[in-house]
Amino acid sequence: MKSGITPSPATRPQRFASVRDLVKATAADGGQVREFDRRIKGSVIVNALIRSRAAAGMTQADVAEKMTCTQSAVSKLEHVADAELTLQDIASYLHATGGRLNLGIGKQPNRVERIKELAICLKSELESLADLSSNSDDPSIRQSINGFFGEAWFNLFKILCDTTSRLPKEPEQTSPLMLFGSESACVTVAGKPEKAGC
Repeated sequence: MKSGITPSPATRPQRFASVRDLVKATAADGGQVREFDRRIKGSVIVNALIRSRAAAGMTQADVAEKMTCTQSAVSKLEHVADAELTLQDIASYLHATGGRLNLGIGKQPNRVERIKELAICLKSELESLADLSSNSDDPSIRQSINGFFGEAWFNLFKILCDTTSRLPKEPEQTSPLMLFGSESACVTVAGKPEKAGC
């Protein structure tokens, strides 16, 4: 039942845009704020793990079951500093939540090397999809995958055309995509013919 009494501004709870703002407003001194910031910076990976669990709609108990450990072990893992995590902890947790871990070791690749790596990954994924389509007895799966291939071909060709058009024009040099000719390519995407041309 409403009392009809509106709290005065002095008694109305203060709202904060972030937890850091709350800590900053209520901390006894700047040392507490610095300690809060240090702890936040030291738990970037842990927070990403928790977000992975939340995105999967899983409880700590669900993760524990898949990791074959206790819920309290998962809780402890979610409350440690990043420096205390092992690679095995991270990989097991992400495997349980259906998350993904990408780890690169070595020198930072340049743009050309990154594109080549992505092309290799793309080729592998497309081959897996093609195998799935070839081995499926379900016509709807085959049709969906085949349709996706048409859409992917169109989008990749369009990306190459669009980015190639941004290259500087050098005298007596033809565009790498001139090999296809000047005609537009026509593919069927989602049942409709689409044109892509450079």
